[in-house]
Amino acid sequence: MSGNISYRLENKVFIAEISGYAEVNLMTGLVEKFFEKVEEEYSDFVFDFSKMTLINSSALGKLLDIISEGMGCDNISFHFCAIPNTSKLGMSSLGILNYVNEYASLDEALKKLQQ
Repeated sequence: MSGNISYRLENKVFIAEISGYAEVNLMTGLVEKFFEKVEEEYSDFVFDFSKMTLINSSALGKLLDIISEGMGCDNISFHFCAIPNTSKLGMSSLGILNYVNEYASLDEALKKLQQ
């Protein structure tokens, strides 16, 4: 069963809350939203994984597409919240976590961005 992503914007911060099982079709939608917001000159991207149960390898590839696009831009930053242990190893092995700021919760990330 596929998961869901809800999107919201807060003070020029793009927030994506991923829940359930993240598979490639779900993450393809996230890639599209990411590029749309880059065009609108958003620079802070927060991904909340607190409700995600699992991410498959194809979906990890889509997440890597996002990070690869942003890592060459000085003005884009990624903030990952509450990454489940079941997904952390995959993200780490692809090098994704080398280019993101990690937070225990969405609230913690948003407080840090407000400073």
